[in-house]
Amino acid sequence: MTRIVAAFASSRLFLGLAASCLALAGGCKSQNPMLDHVTEGLNALNAIQTSGKPIPPAELKSCAGVALLECFQMGVVFGGMGGNGVAVKRLSSGWSPPVAIGLVKGDFGALIGGQHVDLVMVFDDASAFETFVTAGSYFWAGADGTAGSATGNTQASGPPVKVFMTAGGLYAGASIGGVGIILKPDANTAGYGAEATPIDILNGKFAQPAGGTELAKKLDSASE
Repeated sequence: MTRIVAAFASSRLFLGLAASCLALAGGCKSQNPMLDHVTEGLNALNAIQTSGKPIPPAELKSCAGVALLECFQMGVVFGGMGGNGVAVKRLSSGWSPPVAIGLVKGDFGALIGGQHVDLVMVFDDASAFETFVTAGSYFWAGADGTAGSATGNTQASGPPVKVFMTAGGLYAGASIGGVGIILKPDANTAGYGAEATPIDILNGKFAQPAGGTELAKKLDSASE
């Protein structure tokens, strides 16, 4: 009976932490959900490019696509991370319009603390990138440790991808967890209309939404 109660309490703690992460990651919102996601993606890119370990220009210049996410992570034994941002594909003509995405990550391990996390995932393969966006899941395993603030990069498993990350706050401990990437249909509909599909957006069949041109310029600048 004690074990059942403990397991129930732990699951409630995890759900509470996940909800808190998603709420904190949401931040202040405008009346334009697509613009909000683009802004969060821009924030993540700016944080990493002004850190001690920016993305090498060659990585962005030759990549197939990127996912940019601004997140918040916290945990006490069980942990969670939630965030929002965009995925952008590199086309022959430049950068595609962004697709609004979100991230949910669950952990189990020796975890304690909370932190703001910025992620940029750089994909080398176009089909892997599109599968990542549309399939909505990705496995992450690693050991993280930060105190105060930190910069670094890590490697996710699966399709060819490099993950660049900055973190601030206090969050320490080894962890194994799963990352879920979810499409944000409300934001994408607001930006492109109800008939727009993620693949059509990534293939450049729609005009840039609010903030999209600025994001493309920032990515071009980071590629030089």
